[in-house]
Order: sequence, then C-alpha cells, then structure tokens
Amino acid sequence: MSGSASPVAVRASDLSVTIDQLDADIYGLRGQVEQGGVASLHTDDATIVAAAIHVLDGWAGEVHLLPPALDVEVLPAGAIVLEPSRAGAAVAGDSSLAGETMWIVYTSGTTGAPKAIAHTAATLSRTVVRSERSASFVWGLLYDPNRMAGLQVLFQALRTSATVVAPSLHEPLSERIAELVDGGVTAISATPTLWRLVLQTPAARELELTQITLGGEIADQRILDGLASAFPSARIVHVFASTETGAAFSVTDGRAGFPAAYLEDAPRGIELQIRDDILHVHSPGVSASGPDGFASTGDIVEVVDDRVLFRGRASGVVNIGGANVWPEEVETLLRQHDDVLEALVTAKANALSGNVLMAQVVARDAVDGKALRKEFRSWVRDRAPGTHVPAMIKVVDALDISTAGKVTR
Repeated sequence: MSGSASPVAVRASDLSVTIDQLDADIYGLRGQVEQGGVASLHTDDATIVAAAIHVLDGWAGEVHLLPPALDVEVLPAGAIVLEPSRAGAAVAGDSSLAGETMWIVYTSGTTGAPKAIAHTAATLSRTVVRSERSASFVWGLLYDPNRMAGLQVLFQALRTSATVVAPSLHEPLSERIAELVDGGVTAISATPTLWRLVLQTPAARELELTQITLGGEIADQRILDGLASAFPSARIVHVFASTETGAAFSVTDGRAGFPAAYLEDAPRGIELQIRDDILHVHSPGVSASGPDGFASTGDIVEVVDDRVLFRGRASGVVNIGGANVWPEEVETLLRQHDDVLEALVTAKANALSGNVLMAQVVARDAVDGKALRKEFRSWVRDRAPGTHVPAMIKVVDALDISTAGKVTR
C-alpha cells in the first residue's frame, strides 16, 4: 500500500500511509458512520487515528477515542464501534454538512479514574505552527496517539503536511528510538519523564533533532538544561496543554514555568487566570469549561518574581502534619541530586501525621542501596521542610511508565 507517489503522512512499523491514501479513506471509516453520527475508535495504531482525524472531522458528530487499555463500559446510545479495514472505501458526501465534530478524549487516569472530555479540532490544534520550517519536520511519536499529547503530534503533522514516524508502543523504548533514528526523525514531543529515559538511551545520541517539545508534566530546569546540552541545534518548546483544557500555549525561553506576563497577555490571545492557586485557561470549546469559558487545568501554580511555576496537581496534594505537600516538588528535589536519574513520590496513611511520603528512586549507582537511601533523605532534608522528607526511599531499577508517557502513580 506504499506505492503512491504522494507524501507519507504516517509511517508505522508495518505500514506507511500517504496523504492520498488518507484522502481515499484507506480504512473505510467514513462509510461506517452517518453524517452527524456518534462513533468510537478503540486502537493505539497511529495510522488509524490519523485516518479518523482526516476523514471524520466535520463528518461525524462525535468520535470517542479509546486506548485499548481503557475499559469504558458506557458509550452514548447508538454509538458505532468503528472497525478499520485496509480494504478501504471511497469517501463520499460533503463533510461540511455535518458541522463541528466533537472529539472525546479520555484523561490518562494517573491520579484518578479516566474522565471523558469533549474537544473540537480547534481546541486540539491551538498550538499548531504552520511554516516552511514546520512542514519540513519528520515527527517521532512516542505517545499513545489517541491521548491528548499524541493527538497534538498528529494534528501538528497533518495540518502542516509533515511526516510522523510511529513505532509500536509495545516495543522497548530502545527499539523505538532506533526506529526514529532510521526514519530520519528531526522532531520529537515527549513528557519530561520520557525525555529523561530518552537521554539514558545510547541510540538517542544518533538523533539529529531540530525541534524538541515537552508537555504533559512539570518540566524542571534540569531536564530543560539536559536537553539543551544533548541537542544544541534543537529548538526547545515547552507546550502547556491538558486533556481538560486542550492545547493552550507554549514557551521557548528554556526556563521552567512560564512568564508571569502571560497572565495579562498570553500568546495567540489565550486568556489565563489563577483562581485559588489553580491555573485556568479560557477554552470555551471544551466540555470541561464553565459558563465563563474557563477550564481548570488542575495545576497548582505559584508566581515567583517574573515566573509562574508549577507545584503539582491539586488532586495530588498530601496533608502531612497539617502542612500541604505536593509530591512533585519532592521529586524535583530528588532529581537535582547527581546520582538520581528518576524519582516517584507517593503518600501512605499514617496515624500520627495523617500521611507520610514514600519514594522510589532510580539511581546511577545502586551498589550500596542503604548508603544511597540515607544520602537522598539528607539531600531533601537540607533543602526543604521536614514534611517533605520521605519516610522511606526505595532504590529501584526502573519506574512503571504509562502509554501516556507519565509515571504511573
């Protein structure tokens, strides 16, 4: 199926799909749902998700994007479960008659049960940049393609006629990176967690990146500096987006957080507000927004001098001895230690203090785990209040990473 002379849109492990094939509805998706109808797609195949975006936007009334690992029992009455077939089908009808399609995206569920959030193509593609430079990119997809972050990559590529190389999510990261190298990838979007793993992968040294994008998690200064050092020719973009709010804005100055000036005048006319220490984004096209069009990101932020810095998720705050502690802040502290590659901090109920912190740490040298654990606890104690010091630190070989590119909490 790769004989067409038209540009390749998505190159997966076993199939390359061209723009002409997307135009021809290679998977026969449009023919399975009536104009304005409701459909669901259950896949992690990037070529299928790209095809759905291409032929169903403006045709279907509502499309639910379900990762295979997500068991969603209740779909709207009459929803069609799409069954992609490489036999394809001719595209018919005028998609402009159906109106705006609602794309139903599910949260990753790392800190709670997954939630369904309705978006439009506009809210999913708000940060898409169209330029001669962006059209020349070959994107590497390390995300689940039907999660918010994966959709950002697909929309960026499809809207700029760029190519996406999408290795199977079921392959080890080292093999996926090797495929990105072989595919000539020049741009990659990943969470800070994934980027830390990429930097530890020997094959990543062969990547010739001109564009690096981070999103989905707090990006601390250490990972930003590490990427700048490893890929000096790359432009580093920190995208602020969430399933709840859609794509919001981006920062390119290489500093953690974003300029406080954005609260008065954010890029692309986006309106931002801090309400009860939580960042809100004006996203009237998103189902999670309130009557005034603002949607909560769920992120606790703090204005420090000229910067807005992220402390952690509002849903993840832990009460320890009457003090609020965000596990993400402790993780950031631990990762500043030269011997720490990655860290995960969680809470455990305690009769005396309400909760205590428990940490898992991936260390550079775990020969003497006991000494490392003592050193790491002292490191936090010297830099933060006692409430932030983990009661127990376990040195592990690796952390469990979800298909959304985040540490499983």
